[in-house]
Amino acid sequence: MARSVFQADLRDMAGLLLVVILAAAMRFSRADVVEYFHDDAMLATMALELADGLRFPLTGILSSTGIPNPPVSVYALALPFAISSSPAFVIQVIMAWNVLGVALLWFLARRFCGRRIALIASVLYAINPWAVLFSRKIWAQEVHTPIILFGLLLLLYGFHDSRAERPRSRSVALAQCLSLPVLLFAFQFHFAAGPLLVLIPAAVWMGRERIRFRAFIAGLILSLTVVLPYFIGLSETLAVDPARISDALERSAGRGPEVSFASITAIARLASGAGLESWLAPDQAAELSAAYPPMHALSLVLLPALLIGVGAAFRRARQFTIILSLWAFLPSLILIAEWTPVYIHYFIPSIPALAILMGYGGDFLWRRAARWPLLQYALWLTFALILVLQVLQWHAALNFVEEHHISYPGFTTPLAKLLPLQDELARAEDVVILAGGMAWNLHHEVAVWDTLLWDAAACVRTIVPDGYAVFPRKAFAAVIAPGAPSSLATDLYRHENAKDFPTRRGGEEYVLYQWPAAPNWPGAEIVPIEPGVFGNGVRLTGYGLDDEIVFLEWQLPARQVGADFQYSAQLYDADGERVGQLDARFWHGRHWCAGDRLLTWGPIGANAGAVTLKVALYRLGIGKDAGQIENLDLLDAQGNPKGQSVDIAVGHHEA
Repeated sequence: MARSVFQADLRDMAGLLLVVILAAAMRFSRADVVEYFHDDAMLATMALELADGLRFPLTGILSSTGIPNPPVSVYALALPFAISSSPAFVIQVIMAWNVLGVALLWFLARRFCGRRIALIASVLYAINPWAVLFSRKIWAQEVHTPIILFGLLLLLYGFHDSRAERPRSRSVALAQCLSLPVLLFAFQFHFAAGPLLVLIPAAVWMGRERIRFRAFIAGLILSLTVVLPYFIGLSETLAVDPARISDALERSAGRGPEVSFASITAIARLASGAGLESWLAPDQAAELSAAYPPMHALSLVLLPALLIGVGAAFRRARQFTIILSLWAFLPSLILIAEWTPVYIHYFIPSIPALAILMGYGGDFLWRRAARWPLLQYALWLTFALILVLQVLQWHAALNFVEEHHISYPGFTTPLAKLLPLQDELARAEDVVILAGGMAWNLHHEVAVWDTLLWDAAACVRTIVPDGYAVFPRKAFAAVIAPGAPSSLATDLYRHENAKDFPTRRGGEEYVLYQWPAAPNWPGAEIVPIEPGVFGNGVRLTGYGLDDEIVFLEWQLPARQVGADFQYSAQLYDADGERVGQLDARFWHGRHWCAGDRLLTWGPIGANAGAVTLKVALYRLGIGKDAGQIENLDLLDAQGNPKGQSVDIAVGHHEA
């Protein structure tokens, strides 16, 4: 009887065990020296909200084009987040998931290429520094490769495997049914995987005589179910902003397709394991390279093995090699005409295919050297030396990124440097993070600390201490983050008992201050007024005018995710002429905590002769409503609209 897709002998099991141990040792080594930055934290936020039943997303985070990603990465990450809200735990789940991916590569290569090729390919994949790097963070494209491998294993078994027990067997039918939805699920993780869709019709066409039509139709129906949430979510996005996709295409067209070999360079780096410094520390590449072991460039000999492997594979299994070559090279070939910026992480799914082709190359060279045992010995020695050098290179890179400050877009502050502050803040019920921005979709401190303290602090607020100050009702911890602007408000949260949390050598530090009660406001006098209540629950409770600056005091309701408003303050003289105006962004509703006192301020112009101050809250339209303004109603004591601004008699302290 032909070998089952999962049947293996003792030598196979020994080889599989070896590659799994190598993969785990590399991926779990220094497991806290990982990135936890903006995209990671935004995905974590959405996954935590789904795991906690707060919302069910139909789109993911925005892509670099401005088009929202599909939500499948959120769905996948919600599973481990349902077990633990700790991003560190989920990162380790992703590491284990990618160890499974190495095992899946072994299964695929063993089934369709042979024992030696499977061993060479899976060892290369287990050790490859790029493959390891892209197996260690909460990033959509670091989750999808094992699913792609599983889907391709099903696809090839169902439509291509001439050694399957019987072409009409149930296992073949099941593989044909599941391969399409599994692959369509996986390809949604990142738009860069889109070109790999061609693998499905290619394999189906090659195996058209083996098609089990009921299974195939069932697979198509399941596939529609897999893509349905994104179709609904994207249609909702386009209903609000019909030009979202056309604008993205127009921006790409504006770049103009330029012939560039950046994508080919990326493939060469991914195959050989070279050039890691270009991603980890682009501004300190020479310094990081100097920390690598001598002879680390020896890994470049894998590139000739790759080219030899393409030819050797084509001679042995033409149809399989066509699929393998499309998998390895099509995404990069499409981007030779560079119509969008090229990033190496676009090609993460191609790494396993490159490893298999190098396995073919290694197997070919081994067979050719069969008559010369010394040459075979030299080949194995070279292969072993490359593996040792890549292991040493990876650990040198970890040491470097852990200790050296690296400017963005290089390797950001490792999670290891954030965990001590996380442990300290976990003891606080209320937390204020002073940072350089407050937008969840733009500024990383917002999403990072919301998720690191998800089940710890009752309320985590991120505020820009430049035009905003918040005063919690209870004891709180205030953290001044790297990048927070220096201002009167920054000084407001300082006192003599600071606790420093360094990041990396040469970088800024986080500074923690514990407050038993909110500090006193040292700035302009705030005149209390009869509170004006807006339709979103925000109350205006006071104002101040000082040196052409207007200060407004507010009392906040509970958190309102997505409640991003503007506020307007206008001064009028006795003749009803406007003599001063300020329009500014109100503090995002994501950060509101019930009962907090908020101060906002900004320049309003000369206020001499002003007798009335009008204050309003409004929302700016987006998409098809861009340019439109929606004012919030001011409510009376019964909750009925009574106007759209709080009118204050300046100097008379009346509403």
